[in-house]
Amino acid sequence: LNCRIAVGNPLSNERLDTKMATLYEMEPDDRHRFPKVTDDDKADHLQKLLRNRFEVLTGYADMKKQTAEIEKRFKYYDTNNSGSLDFAEFDAALTEMNLGDAPKAEIRALFDRYDANGDEQVSYTELINGVFEVQPHPLAQKESRRMLENIRAQIAKRGGLNGIRSLGRSFRIMDDSGNGKIEPEELLYGLRDQGVEVERNEVEQIMLHFDKDGDGSVVFDEFLKALRGKMNQRRKNLVKLAFGQLDKTGDGVVTMEDLMGIYDVSENPDVINGILTPDQAFQEFAKVWDRDRSGSVHLDEFIEYYQDVSASIDNDDYFELMIRNAWHISGGEGQYENTANLRVLVIHDDGSQEVVEIQDDLGLDVNDFPAIRKKLFMQGVKNIKKVEVASAM
Repeated sequence: LNCRIAVGNPLSNERLDTKMATLYEMEPDDRHRFPKVTDDDKADHLQKLLRNRFEVLTGYADMKKQTAEIEKRFKYYDTNNSGSLDFAEFDAALTEMNLGDAPKAEIRALFDRYDANGDEQVSYTELINGVFEVQPHPLAQKESRRMLENIRAQIAKRGGLNGIRSLGRSFRIMDDSGNGKIEPEELLYGLRDQGVEVERNEVEQIMLHFDKDGDGSVVFDEFLKALRGKMNQRRKNLVKLAFGQLDKTGDGVVTMEDLMGIYDVSENPDVINGILTPDQAFQEFAKVWDRDRSGSVHLDEFIEYYQDVSASIDNDDYFELMIRNAWHISGGEGQYENTANLRVLVIHDDGSQEVVEIQDDLGLDVNDFPAIRKKLFMQGVKNIKKVEVASAM
């Protein structure tokens, strides 16, 4: 056993395939046979219903009157007069219009589609643009979604969990002017460098959505944002929980020194498969986290990293399993229950025995028995005569 932990993929590729297939309740070779119906696909129908509601409410009047109706309802549900709707206010508005029976995941997908700048709020302008599809979001068109899903799947296959982040690095290197834009040829080169093959019509779709000012270049951060998508609330909560495990002072900052101290490169899949040396793995680790070379990682950087990772993982249960095992977060149920935390055999004064999980074992040296005993005592385990770790059990 090692006192440091693995931040990377907690399962080998073969075990990962089997685990993922089990979570999807299908055979490993069957999971790609049928196209997955996403919440965005279902949100298409909700979008049509909402558009139809405003037509009915205004007696199929012109857009000016429909816009006035939207503005009236917008102001009514903007309860704090912030000039925008949060998800709860948006959900309340749909409920009042008899659309609240849709699953929350579908309502959330529509909300995210309208939230063009990703600030977790839908402004009046965003709502108008969304309802009338004035400036269609890439997720509002099935063809665009399929194109993004295809690119995302190819990146995940070739580049793994850090594929989207590697693509972003490639784009920034090609951005000689530093204006956040690249030419279509550079876009193709960057994608192909990541093992992604795209058709000419897909490039045209990308240009349609991400050539913001019509100058023939792509705003690549907007493209990357659409490519990675949004993490749902369950995943965000897990990521924040993981950061809380590291941020012992609660100031929202973790030093790179602290992160490096608990990162075990021997468990990195690329090291195991001989793709990277341990030193190279450490360097990649540092580049992934400390992008601004500040020597520290903030919560927003931590969340941004896992947004990239999240895009390569379809299943919420597996994402939870990965986070819990990577950062030794105790808990979880069933197939996504934590399996990485240290478990010890406790022999009590009366001779009874029990296996106990150390709930907070980040950075814990398995040979430091006084520290292990202290952890057990803090968990309420008393009358300890002897403790044995796995290697001695």
